[in-house]
Amino acid sequence: MTVFRMVMLILAVLQMAFAALTAFVGSFADGGSLGERMVLVLVHPLAAIGLLVLVTQPQLSLRGTRVVTALLVVNVAADVVIALLIAGGTVKGDWELPLMFAAIPALGIVYGARRMASRPQSSGG
Repeated sequence: MTVFRMVMLILAVLQMAFAALTAFVGSFADGGSLGERMVLVLVHPLAAIGLLVLVTQPQLSLRGTRVVTALLVVNVAADVVIALLIAGGTVKGDWELPLMFAAIPALGIVYGARRMASRPQSSGG
């Protein structure tokens, strides 16, 4: 197991715990739009599960790696949009928090891209 993969495994487990906790809390918290809640209770947990699969399954197909990486991109993009909305005053909150949610998935995108780049080009899925 490479050092990068080992670090990603630890980060994936941490992200999974963080996403589960915030999904639970986000389900009961007051305030926030439907879109913000969907990011907390749907996008973050799905991306965290995907990252865990990506890191723990070395034989994951190219298609599976692409799907998980795309899900991580959606996670990061949603968090950046929320951070920008908060920074612009459209949404209440601390703009730094969504960026903290995006940190581990952003590393997951790098991990997924490295996995895809290291695969033979003839691999179809």
